[in-house]
Amino acid sequence: MPNRFLFFLYLLLACSWGIPAQNTADSLIQLLPQTKNDTARARLYKAITDNLEDRTQALVYAKKGLDLAKKMKWSKAIGVFNGIFGRIYTDQGDYDKAEPYLRGEINIHQQNRDSANIASAFNALGNLYLRQGQSSPALNAYLQALKIAEPAKLTTLSPIILGNISIIYSDQSHFDKAFSYVYKALRQNQKNKDTLGIASNLAGLANMYQLKTDTAKALTYYQRSIELLSRIKTALPELAEAYQNQALLYRSSRQKLERQLQAQAIWDQSLPAHQLSITNLGNIAWGYLDIAKQDAKQKSAALQQATSFYQRAESLADSVKDEGNLHYLLSLKAVLEAAKGNHAEAYDAMYQYHVQYDSIYSQESKNKLAEAESNFFLEKKDAEIAIQKLTISNQRKIQWAFALGSLLLVVIAFLFYRLSQIRRKSNQQLLELNQSLDRANRQKAQLLAVLSHDLRHPLSNLISLLHLQKNAPDLLTPEIASQNQARITTNTEMLLENLENMLLWSKEQMNQASVERQNVSVVDLFQRLYSTFSGQDQLQWELDCPADFEICTDSNYLWIVLQNLSSNASKALKNQSDGKIKWKAWSSGSQKYLSIEDNGPGFPPNILQGSTEVQNEILLNGFGLQVVHDFAQKLGIVLQFENVPGAGAKVILKMQP
Repeated sequence: MPNRFLFFLYLLLACSWGIPAQNTADSLIQLLPQTKNDTARARLYKAITDNLEDRTQALVYAKKGLDLAKKMKWSKAIGVFNGIFGRIYTDQGDYDKAEPYLRGEINIHQQNRDSANIASAFNALGNLYLRQGQSSPALNAYLQALKIAEPAKLTTLSPIILGNISIIYSDQSHFDKAFSYVYKALRQNQKNKDTLGIASNLAGLANMYQLKTDTAKALTYYQRSIELLSRIKTALPELAEAYQNQALLYRSSRQKLERQLQAQAIWDQSLPAHQLSITNLGNIAWGYLDIAKQDAKQKSAALQQATSFYQRAESLADSVKDEGNLHYLLSLKAVLEAAKGNHAEAYDAMYQYHVQYDSIYSQESKNKLAEAESNFFLEKKDAEIAIQKLTISNQRKIQWAFALGSLLLVVIAFLFYRLSQIRRKSNQQLLELNQSLDRANRQKAQLLAVLSHDLRHPLSNLISLLHLQKNAPDLLTPEIASQNQARITTNTEMLLENLENMLLWSKEQMNQASVERQNVSVVDLFQRLYSTFSGQDQLQWELDCPADFEICTDSNYLWIVLQNLSSNASKALKNQSDGKIKWKAWSSGSQKYLSIEDNGPGFPPNILQGSTEVQNEILLNGFGLQVVHDFAQKLGIVLQFENVPGAGAKVILKMQP
């Protein structure tokens, strides 16, 4: 917890606006003994190097940070500290030492795929080449940085890179391209509200207008830039650059020299080996040369000052291998030596100047810059095309996915619809079955009631007669007793047969009974019916059947059908003294028929119409017709109910072929 507190504390100190950078660095150094966490300590070393004004001392802390990062095997931190070394050495003009560190930083960040730091490192490498006057490699580095920064949306770094590119084109007098890049940078900095970036871009515009000899615009932009830079305490190099460029616009040699000396004081305090510092030293030497030409009294002293600033500029340019400034100083040397009377040295310097000029500003050099930019835009265009192809491919995939998804939804909707239809149909069938079951249950209940009545009544009569014979046998004559005994025997047999029919029907209802078809003589069945019913009531029976008439069916089931039809006809005629029942058998081709006809009241209308409520009417007549209906269906017999005009009811049985 203490280490975390210290870490946040030094970040707070590093971000404090009211504390000078050196004081901030001193405060951060005091936190080092208390910081034990390696990660926090490494970040503390970086903050110290960023805030130390003494760049030589900053290298000491950068070395400690790099060693700690290597010990921790923290690759990102190793790359960052390599970058710090490269930038410090670049600012000091030690370019030979700077480049390996910057290259190392790029390699490490590329391995880590750290876009922000890769772009920053390439920009720093471009600065190194630019300060050495190597325009082509500098532009390549800047374009590499821009190629990474723009897709990564590094809005703070991108305008810096754009500004640096504009400087290269400005130095090469490609003002159209220079203006294009600097305005892009200015718009981005204004959007970011970056005061230092805006001031730098304004100074860049002023410099370009100065090179185009538009003094009025140059002065305006320099003044706006200086006003902004004066508010920023850390912008000393930028302020020095603005002063020295502004100085070139003054017509008065002394006024110009004063502003250049003011700029150099800032350069000496911040970055004495900076490329612009060396250029400014050369400009000061030119200023003293102008004074020597204008004032004969001060010529000797002015030439000495010019020589002193020239030698200082040449020494720094040579130490940092600044090819651009070395070339610029050759022209200064030629004029300076000529002013001293050393014409041979002046000629030699002028010759070297023109030789180098052809090399630096040749068409080949300009072509290299154009080629570098063209390659950049081609790569950028290729990347855009690749992105567009990928976008189109993704869009097609999305379209296919959408189409498949839509098709899947349609299939699912169809399946739901189909399931709904099946469910609805099943529900309808289930409803019908439930209704049928409900009707069957009601019919079974009515049937049980009928059974109870039909079985209990004859049993009750039989029991009463038996009690009478037992308790008062003298009331019956022997003849009546014999007749009653015969009737009792017949009725008992009929009752037993009814019970058997009911049990057989119950078995059929439970789907346990099976049909055993065989050839059955209809004459025998009719004779059996006559024997069964002729002695029960005073009815006339008529049997009409060919002697050899046979039907292939189950004899037991058919007997139950015929018996129950006969029983129901007999019940219908019980109140008629002239009751008559006729059974008939005949054939029509291969189709065979049976019929029973009586002269009773006939069937009700709904039975004749084939109503689905037939069974309810049948049940009103007792158990018999229900059995007839069920067993006829079992045997495949089609029943046809009709009323004969002037006669009575008739049932035709169409036998199964």
